[in-house]
Amino acid sequence: MSNSKLTIKDAHINWECEGKFNFTTGFGATKAESIIANYAAFIAPVILYFFAWQQLEWSWLQIVVAAALTLDMIGGVLSNSLGSMKRFLHTDQSLELTILGKLVGSKFLFPAIHFQLFAVPLCFDITWSYAFFWYAMMMGSIVLLHFVPMYLHRPIALLIVMLSIILATLIPAPVGLEWLAPIFMIKLVLSHGVREEPYRPTLTE
Repeated sequence: MSNSKLTIKDAHINWECEGKFNFTTGFGATKAESIIANYAAFIAPVILYFFAWQQLEWSWLQIVVAAALTLDMIGGVLSNSLGSMKRFLHTDQSLELTILGKLVGSKFLFPAIHFQLFAVPLCFDITWSYAFFWYAMMMGSIVLLHFVPMYLHRPIALLIVMLSIILATLIPAPVGLEWLAPIFMIKLVLSHGVREEPYRPTLTE
């Protein structure tokens, strides 16, 4: 049994990145993983529109921006948490990648280019300190995460996420998007940053 293919209690762990890299699913995605990564997030803006955003008298521009941010954040959490994406993000395998693939796999550069929250003060009634605070917290958390032993990554990332949820209720946030910043933290600190085993439904020989 190779180190890249293990079966533990019928759970098939496979670190081998085979085939072509996909931006939303990494390597070796199943049909179910592809559906989750590419379509599941569309449920969120629909629910938010009919149960929250309609009542806020937003302009169509604000609705479009809110929907785009929702898709990006929730879609990113789901995509980065897939076994097929974890296989890519945390592999030790030497891979030939495009510039886009190298960017997605970067532990620091990929989070650093996530400026989406700066669209919030541009389009909604909130100060610029909102975007600066959460961006700085995210980058600080990423740096902290990679300076502690790997066995502490998951609990520290979860601690950061829980603190983010608490802080989101204590500091100003745009009405209708109060949940956005914690999901931003989940996407990049927990979902992208924490190494977890990439499972497959069946063992590939």
